[in-house]
Amino acid sequence: KYLKTGVRVNLNYTQSNDVPTQDLYYANPAFAGLQILPWTPFLDENGNFNTNIPENKDSNPLATAAYDDQSEKVWHLQGNMFLDWKPLRQLTLRTTNAVELRWTEGRRYWSLEAHNYATGYPILQTTNTHYRTLTTSNTATWQDVYSDVHNLRVLVGQEATHDFGSQYFIRSQGLNPDIPNHSTGTAGAYEAAYSDVTSTLLSFLGIVDYSYDSRYYVQASARYDGSSKFGKNNQWGFFYALGGSWNLHNEAFAQDWRTWLNMGKVRVSYGVNGNDGIGSYNQYGKYSPASYNGITGMLLSAAANDNLSWEKNKTFNVGIDFGFVNRVTGSIDFYTRKTTDMLLSKNQSYTSGFSAILDNVGSMRNTGIEAQVDVNIIQNKDWSWDLGFNLAHNKTKVLDLGDVDKLTGSFYHIVEGKSLYTFYLRDYYGVNPQNGEALWRTEDGKLSNSVSDARRVYCGSPEPKLTGGINTTLSYKGITLSAVGELKYGNKVLIAENSIFQADGAEMNTNQANSALNYWKKPGDTGCNPKPVANNSTSSMTANSTRFLEDGSYFGIKDVTLSYTLPKNVLKKASLSNVRVYGSAQNLYTFHDVKFWDPERGIDGMGEGVYPVTKTFAVGVEVTF
Repeated sequence: KYLKTGVRVNLNYTQSNDVPTQDLYYANPAFAGLQILPWTPFLDENGNFNTNIPENKDSNPLATAAYDDQSEKVWHLQGNMFLDWKPLRQLTLRTTNAVELRWTEGRRYWSLEAHNYATGYPILQTTNTHYRTLTTSNTATWQDVYSDVHNLRVLVGQEATHDFGSQYFIRSQGLNPDIPNHSTGTAGAYEAAYSDVTSTLLSFLGIVDYSYDSRYYVQASARYDGSSKFGKNNQWGFFYALGGSWNLHNEAFAQDWRTWLNMGKVRVSYGVNGNDGIGSYNQYGKYSPASYNGITGMLLSAAANDNLSWEKNKTFNVGIDFGFVNRVTGSIDFYTRKTTDMLLSKNQSYTSGFSAILDNVGSMRNTGIEAQVDVNIIQNKDWSWDLGFNLAHNKTKVLDLGDVDKLTGSFYHIVEGKSLYTFYLRDYYGVNPQNGEALWRTEDGKLSNSVSDARRVYCGSPEPKLTGGINTTLSYKGITLSAVGELKYGNKVLIAENSIFQADGAEMNTNQANSALNYWKKPGDTGCNPKPVANNSTSSMTANSTRFLEDGSYFGIKDVTLSYTLPKNVLKKASLSNVRVYGSAQNLYTFHDVKFWDPERGIDGMGEGVYPVTKTFAVGVEVTF
């Protein structure tokens, strides 16, 4: 009557085999398929896989898939238990404790058949990884109703999380291909390494919820968090939140509105939370192996920061929820969030011995508005049609970066007064209509055919101006058609791969995109690629320029599903609860103008060599007994 307890254990094992599908990597079949010339045979004259492919560094992805072992075995255990005790009707004491364990064995084998162009093959690389998380949560909750209209809940508690991970790494070469294990490798040609990492988070918290007569709601919370990831002077942070809402549709003056107003709620909140999403040891001075004058030792490789502390997010939100005539529901939210003490790598003078240090640097603001509307357009005995959409606008602005006005990167900068990520690239003008050379804008606004004279400009952000989605479901008796779409608008993407596949002759042995055929051919031609020149050395195809910066806006049809559910009277005779037959298509089509296969490039707008979003077609039957 007063005590409840429960245990849940989940154990699973997976074994996977794959090939590389990320980055500009020669064994990546998506990337290799672009690079390899169309007349290059994939088999040699003896019927074996051809590895004489200079345009892809003599790598044949078909041979890699057939002979290279890229496999992983994972054992995963998750377990938790809880204990509830109610010594009083209003009081609940609860403890929840959990453990997560993951063991992974990884194997990467580079075979002789797929890599016979180099000495030292075959090569074997294995990893053995252990990951462990322990968590505990202990709370006391008082909850009661007073005079039938006052609802009160008070919770106090403590939580802790401890993470630990370790990895063994072994690499050997010159293996016997008949016995591809480390024991058959070349003597003295072994590499081995071990690493481990740990972190702890300890928290104390309290929450108070109060509501009056299902009309007015107030919640306040506070927590005190300590993280081992921060410097010894600033490990603890205090965070809090306060929010309230008003159900105006439950007011007496709104009784006459209920014929058309089903719900009307106003919400407002303000809170401060913390972020410790960094590595475990950035606060310490770290050492790395080094060699000087033939003597090996340890060298200080990262500076200590005893003051490294929490990144703080201060968020204010105002929103309304509404519902009309039992057909229309939705919500509108406006928010502003100021992030202070951002955890960023800060450039510093080389006289310190280090080029950068992770520090709490400056502040940034996010402002945005989000809206969602769902409409029941048709609802009768046979027909039903629902339509919903959501739109969101978010804008970031870097407010302060401490004693610098920008943090530099290869392709984008973090700059005061601009979006968090802002592309900073060479300013490409276009083609010289007289001779087909690439032209660049210089610092004084003139034009030059030398890339070294090109000025660098801030030229847009990968941050979209608008994101959203649309969904609809149309049903007739047991037949249902549903669709989901996704929208992104106003963001820039840098298609760095096109510096290889529209190379103006610089990549003579590499396959080129058909868009490279649009090049300068005669005086007066504009709006095209520069004139291709064999072994072009002008760097006209550099990825670090506005030439390959494009509008990344797109609308994607993410899911279309057609299904049929059998009538209940038919199912009753077969003693079944439900039978549904369906066919679906995911990522069916994406509308975009990017000169590449996929406009989805990640938050930084780049994502080189990312495997494209794949179309999936499926049919199935769901049976419920």
